[in-house]
Amino acid sequence: MFPVKMLPFRRFPTTTVSQCFTLVRSFTGGITQYAKKAEQLESEEPATEELPVTFVDDDAESMEAREARIATLRNKSRLLPQHRNMLHGVLPYEQSQSWIHETVKYKRMMLGRYGIDGSKVDPRVCFPTKKEAYERAEYERVAFPFSLKQMMDANESERKARKAQIEAREAEVSRKLEKLDQWTADLNARIAKKEAEARAAKERKDRLVEEVRRHFGFKVDPRDERFQEMLAQKEREDRKKVKEAKRKEKEEKMMEKLQKKTAQLEADIEVPSGEKKKQ
Repeated sequence: MFPVKMLPFRRFPTTTVSQCFTLVRSFTGGITQYAKKAEQLESEEPATEELPVTFVDDDAESMEAREARIATLRNKSRLLPQHRNMLHGVLPYEQSQSWIHETVKYKRMMLGRYGIDGSKVDPRVCFPTKKEAYERAEYERVAFPFSLKQMMDANESERKARKAQIEAREAEVSRKLEKLDQWTADLNARIAKKEAEARAAKERKDRLVEEVRRHFGFKVDPRDERFQEMLAQKEREDRKKVKEAKRKEKEEKMMEKLQKKTAQLEADIEVPSGEKKKQ
């Protein structure tokens, strides 16, 4: 025979082994009791089956209760009763659930939405009380002191005044647009005149400076006192010359006007004398 190599055998504690045997005995005992109970139930006669909970005798049930039960079984929406009532256009609550449901505003809203029969609200709540009517009339008297005719007249007057103001503004704009070309020409003339005056002043200044330098006969610093004094003297002389030229020009213009007026008077005198000779 071949030698057999034995595996090492593990020894368990005595307490563990005893516990295992106890568990096996309890398990086998439970199976035995269950088998006996099953045999006893099979040997007994079957009892009459009970009716399901939802079964109700139709003869003993009234028509209204039957309809209510069917409606309850038919409701699969899982909505709250008040929400389902609102969905089907029915008053949400049969009785007041909050102080809000007792307010006049809520009752008027329910009456307007579900009607007299559907809301179960006295329609007299829609009419104001004497106190409310008086307060409303007083409010309208203070807030709207004018009658409809007066407000219409005031609105018409305001509309006419606004229209007249717009027309006046448009007329003024048109009038100014007509003068726009003339104003542009005047502006350009003034700008050209100022530029000419500035150029003339600069040329006059340069001319006076050159005259002062020629007077000294040598190059002088413009900041020198002698140069400044001579320049001031030349400017005074130049201003006198300009003033004299303007005076002469004015006199010439006056003489020209007098000559024109004299010629006009002579012509007026000669015309009547010629007419008398013809007569």
